[in-house]
Amino acid sequence: MLPPFLTLSTAQKRARFSEISDLCEDHLSEAFNHVPNSPWSIDAAVSSKSRSRNRYLNVFPWDRTRVVLPTSGVGACDYINASLIKLSPEAQYIATQGPLTGTIHHFWAMCFDEALKLDAETIVIAMVTPLVEMGREKCAKYWPSQNHLNWDLSEALQRDRISPGDLTVTWLGEELHEDKFAVTSLLLRSGDVSKKVLHFYYEGWQDTKVPDAVEPLISLSEEILAVRAEHPSVVPIVHCSAGVGRTGTFIAIDYLRNFSDPFDRTSADPVLDLVKQMRSDRMMMVQTPHQYAFLYELLERMFRERV
Repeated sequence: MLPPFLTLSTAQKRARFSEISDLCEDHLSEAFNHVPNSPWSIDAAVSSKSRSRNRYLNVFPWDRTRVVLPTSGVGACDYINASLIKLSPEAQYIATQGPLTGTIHHFWAMCFDEALKLDAETIVIAMVTPLVEMGREKCAKYWPSQNHLNWDLSEALQRDRISPGDLTVTWLGEELHEDKFAVTSLLLRSGDVSKKVLHFYYEGWQDTKVPDAVEPLISLSEEILAVRAEHPSVVPIVHCSAGVGRTGTFIAIDYLRNFSDPFDRTSADPVLDLVKQMRSDRMMMVQTPHQYAFLYELLERMFRERV
């Protein structure tokens, strides 16, 4: 017999998504009305120094959970549109927007700094958006290729007074996984410190939509889980374009499959609870009602596989 939350009608799922959306609107109202000591403050994101670093005008990290760039000078801007998502001690992620051309060096500085903090030798990036969609850029091409093996980001980092002041990213190789995502190996180096980067790139998922097939995303999740098993300190960096819709949905897939038991009956609705929890760390995670409903479909598949 299916758990009750898997018997919800389409209207009931939409009602629950509306409940989450209304709650998020309340949080945004607090943010834009500058309620003192609000946990939903977005002051860093909307400051005059930060605005040009946002891809969209309505997607920001909460101040409370934003990732802070390491700066090397007084008055330097430490802002990047990225949030730390803590679902459990074992299941943590960084959700971020797709880099802009002008924030590529910020992105790599974040990757390097987070690896240093975690004492992680490997950095995992999951990119779940094409670079261009319907003629519109969704993400800048922020990693080198076989035709241009090495990028030196030092000048841009020094200009913005972001540490480390010397940082290079080097292409090592690339292979296409049988489930149609690319895995590029890179090396991120500052001085005599280097970090290996595994860049997973799945471009077959349209903005605001649900994926055409879940198998590539399950396979991608399994590949990342295998890296985590070998390197437990890894915190995957996940992004799409805005860093909320496809990003939130993929993080939910990864968490539900690998880090939770959604059928243990301690939660009346694990999808509702999970999306609320993610949105407490970053606004708009799992952006559309279709993406929200897709998570119930995933759990029904998981339940039938288990039975």
